Amino acid sequence: MIENKILERISKGEKALGMGMSHPSEELVELAARMGLDFVNFDGQHSPITPEVAERMCRVAEGFGVTPTMRIPDDRESTILSYLDRGMRQITVPDIQSKSQAEALVRHAYFAPKGLRSSTSARVVMNQRDGDRKQLFDEVNANTIVVPQIESVMALENLDEILSVDGIDYLSGGAEDMAQSMGLPGQHTDPRVQDAYETAKEKVRAAGKGWFGDHTEDVHAVWAVKDAAEALLAKHGRESKFSL
Repeated sequence: MIENKILERISKGEKALGMGMSHPSEELVELAARMGLDFVNFDGQHSPITPEVAERMCRVAEGFGVTPTMRIPDDRESTILSYLDRGMRQITVPDIQSKSQAEALVRHAYFAPKGLRSSTSARVVMNQRDGDRKQLFDEVNANTIVVPQIESVMALENLDEILSVDGIDYLSGGAEDMAQSMGLPGQHTDPRVQDAYETAKEKVRAAGKGWFGDHTEDVHAVWAVKDAAEALLAKHGRESKFSL
């Protein structure tokens, strides 16, 4: 049986906990699993994570019983298919701006009857433990999460239409790109950006969908190391030379 620990936590009314990383590490994936975290998340939009590397991370994650997830580079069919075929159970898709993009996302990410995802990689087939191909596709569909990122004024204007798409159950944001779209580059903490997202979240919840950050939380490996190193420096009367 294919499993998605994020969905398991959500079904229990709990928050799924994970570890995020820009540069994949088998050691960190194993650490996350042994600590009892639910998922590991990789950033494939702003980091050089190829499908080959993603598949290796998925094998390690599945071997240790933690759910692999990823922000993929873009919303092209070939990109969506490639990373899902490698074994990702949840994908975050950047900069979705329209209903047609959302519909295409569902079509490419899910097998029939929900979508028309191309069938299929050996990697997916090797997850089948019993039953026929239809059972496999049903299990994959039931354990796949697709999360469009709402990152622009255009997306906000089209949000009601995006929310009408069957198969889009969760959404997320991207404050820095939203700020740029609003003419506020580098000002992602501006109250106007925050207010825009509060309004978006209200719409998402009212439509019976989920804001993904309400259901998941992770610690990012880079920032965790940064915080620990700053604490170590401070302990010895020194300051970090790196700031954000």
